[in-house]
Amino acid sequence: MRVIPFDSLTSQSERDSIRARAAEIHRPAPLKSERVQLKHAKPAKKRTLDQRRLEFQGEAEVIAPPQSHIICDAPVAPVSLRLEAALIDGALMLCGVAFAFGVLRLAGASFEWDKQSIAFLLLGLLTVPLFYKVLWTIAGVDTIGMRSAGLQLIDFDGNPPSSARRYQRLGGSVLSFLAAGIGLVWSLVDEDRLTWHDHISSTFPTIPAAD
Repeated sequence: MRVIPFDSLTSQSERDSIRARAAEIHRPAPLKSERVQLKHAKPAKKRTLDQRRLEFQGEAEVIAPPQSHIICDAPVAPVSLRLEAALIDGALMLCGVAFAFGVLRLAGASFEWDKQSIAFLLLGLLTVPLFYKVLWTIAGVDTIGMRSAGLQLIDFDGNPPSSARRYQRLGGSVLSFLAAGIGLVWSLVDEDRLTWHDHISSTFPTIPAAD
């Protein structure tokens, strides 16, 4: 009783309208297809000169120049000034030897120029510069020759050397002299213009900056 027959609807036009609406409701909508576009990979950029490049291990050490052992900015005294200081000290030593020889002559001492006397005289002459160096090392100040040449002894950090470094420099000076003077000539080929006793004691003479 609740079902209304389709034919009992009012008119043919209404029935056609209902059929049309029903057909539109049940008809599936067409699927929309979109065009898929693939993104092409961008070409690799050309390497420019400004682009940083990785440094391989050991490359920096090969290219970089060797570093100096001197930490401070004080310049190493030139060889000419060091030679001037050595000549002044040497002249003072010779003056001391001449004074001692003159005193002995006035005291009536006689010298026989035989082999033993010459060997004893040479040994005495060698002890004079050693005594001269020991004297200034104990005093803890620069020699008269260095001060006259305008030089000052400092360590690699730029500070006045300690007593231990001064004694190391004294021993290094003896070694440089006994090695046929090679330790002194080494300053001509050294990259920092340092001698053996400079390297041994980690000290060097420099020109002090004017205040």
